[in-house]
Amino acid sequence: MHLINRDVLRHSGELAAAFGNAQPFRHVVIENFFEAALCRRILDEFPRFEDRYALNEMGQVGGKAVRMDVREMSGVYGELDRYIQTREFLDFVSAVTGIPDLLYDPDYVGGGTHENRDGQGLDQHVDFNFHPGTRWHRRLNLIVYLNPEWEESWGGVLELQADPWNGDTRGPRIVPLFNRAVIFETTERSWHGFSTIHLPAEKKSLSRKSFAIYLYTKQRPAEETAPSHATIYVPDTMPTSLRSGVPLADSDVMELAARFARLRAQLHFLYEREKQFAAQIAALEGALAEARSAVRLPLQGYVTQPRAPSGLWPDGWVGRELRASFVPQRKMRAVVLEMWAPAQLAGAQILDVDINGRRWQQHVAAGSRVRATFDVRAPVGGTIDIRISATRSFVPAHAGTSGDERELAWKLLAAEVG
Repeated sequence: MHLINRDVLRHSGELAAAFGNAQPFRHVVIENFFEAALCRRILDEFPRFEDRYALNEMGQVGGKAVRMDVREMSGVYGELDRYIQTREFLDFVSAVTGIPDLLYDPDYVGGGTHENRDGQGLDQHVDFNFHPGTRWHRRLNLIVYLNPEWEESWGGVLELQADPWNGDTRGPRIVPLFNRAVIFETTERSWHGFSTIHLPAEKKSLSRKSFAIYLYTKQRPAEETAPSHATIYVPDTMPTSLRSGVPLADSDVMELAARFARLRAQLHFLYEREKQFAAQIAALEGALAEARSAVRLPLQGYVTQPRAPSGLWPDGWVGRELRASFVPQRKMRAVVLEMWAPAQLAGAQILDVDINGRRWQQHVAAGSRVRATFDVRAPVGGTIDIRISATRSFVPAHAGTSGDERELAWKLLAAEVG
């Protein structure tokens, strides 16, 4: 089953060279991407614009409709969905982009059919970088345009830019003409968007139509991986046509109003999202505090622990200083601690141990464990206070092999009183 134009399939090597050499980031534009008859059917069966599919981030009806239920839309879209999953399609895209093991998204999150009406634009942005369900890495956007009639002066032209944050708008402009595809890598610098659509009076019935496919991988090179984020937009600056002393035309006022509306909508969206994040952080902090308050020394013997120790994590790791107290329920003669020093330390761990004012110094070689007995005698009901200070520590995240930002010194494997 060939849905991609055979001429396109035969020229994968040339397309790969163009993709790899493209600026400001890797991309390629492909003419006559699908077989002509298929692409015509995709346009003919394109779903009608419905308000319920045109809700923006604030839940308001806008000028862009997105249909992600591709398999249910019509026969040709079901056929297209089945093809996107095939090895022919995925291997072709891998051959062009050099990205192996590409994964199809059956949910079409953010993808599917896109329809943009007159007055709609899309600010420069980089896309979300992880699939919200599978947590796969988002790697590629593949967009096929479905507009038999479109002129650059109408707007809606895809713009790939180098760095809009710093005013670097260099990059190609791609008119969204029928059966023209663009494939580009999704990274932290793949800035793209399109200018506001301004159709002439006699063309107001037209809209900008496209079909978007997003592809993923389970792994990604560490140097290309960033913390998970949603789509990040850069609002437009002042229109270049505006200058001091020049009267504003009606079109200028409309353009400014549209830009301010988008900016305010983005700020409102970010405000709502910040409130959600703050609530989530507060809940996590509360859960962490509750969990830490329940932590106790892993003591074996007849003792009670009236409060949580400080400096001890639930997984047994200890920071620079451990403080703990317990009350023996029988006469005690000694405290026995089993301790392990991690191999990441620069040398042997030296622990200053203070138990009810008596002091010891315990050496633990990096990467080894010791079982140390401390002679401490106490009657029933007397409080035992322990303070252990470490001379060395490390932060796992600093080694680049972990995201653990804790400062860790040693690990308490076991404890007992006798």
